[in-house]
Amino acid sequence: MTISIDLPESKFVDIDGPVHYREWAGPSSVTFVCVHGLGGSLLNWISVAPGLSRRGRVVAVDLAGFGMTPREGRSSGIRANRLLLSRFIGEVVDGPVVLAGNSMGGAIVMLQAALEPNSVDGLVLTSPALPFSRGSRPDPMVAMAFAAYQVPGVGERFMRERARRMSPERVVRDTLKMCTVDPERVDPAVVDLMIEAATERRDLPDSIPAFLEAARSILRLSRRTKFGHDVIDRITCPVLLIHGRHDRLVRVQSAIAAAERRPGWRLVILEDAGHVAQLEDPKRWVEEVEGWLDEEPAPARAASSR
Repeated sequence: MTISIDLPESKFVDIDGPVHYREWAGPSSVTFVCVHGLGGSLLNWISVAPGLSRRGRVVAVDLAGFGMTPREGRSSGIRANRLLLSRFIGEVVDGPVVLAGNSMGGAIVMLQAALEPNSVDGLVLTSPALPFSRGSRPDPMVAMAFAAYQVPGVGERFMRERARRMSPERVVRDTLKMCTVDPERVDPAVVDLMIEAATERRDLPDSIPAFLEAARSILRLSRRTKFGHDVIDRITCPVLLIHGRHDRLVRVQSAIAAAERRPGWRLVILEDAGHVAQLEDPKRWVEEVEGWLDEEPAPARAASSR
């Protein structure tokens, strides 16, 4: 397999076990920390990291149980990975940051901003896992899969059978098909890296338990509508909310409802994108972030004043 992307070197920090990350150098005015979604890794950000680094340092991290960060006795649930992110910010970045989160990562960075507001200068949310709203139920196939995930024993059998029947390449390509309008728009070199990573993780005994622990924690959070709204209401930093019109996992109605609740948030709906707009339309994604930074300069001002 030929990989044409020149990735920054892997780095690790010890946060009760190894945590893997990569960083792209950029101006010192702002630091972005990018947090992936369920089943993803920091590879989900490599299409936008070089463009984003025009505006600041970019750090992409693998959460516990994903990518190259093993659980090693840690939890892969949302609460535990939020605490891991908090420590990561303190130990690797040393100061408030602009957090970028996709899907589950979006929920985690919103929690960080709500619970530790002094650590966050701004949020860039891409199809974040938001509280359900009217008309926002996911695609029936997605709902069926999550229904299987949440049942002890059934979820494990479902995942083991999927891994037995499908090659890592098929898993990656089927996932992208579900998460995009047109998977062909995802950089082939990024797809190759994802397949390579999936191949390396296939035989890890903890990959399925880690995934299911995280998936079940998302389901528990999604049912706590009042708590989710409280989190949204407690966020005080500037927020850019990017959502694909054709997202099958987190319906665009959830983003519209969140923006109606918080009219100060900037909502951008990408008409021809799905759940992972930063992979499907990276140029537009970076342009939207740059435009937001120019119009909402508080994150850069806060960072430069430290």
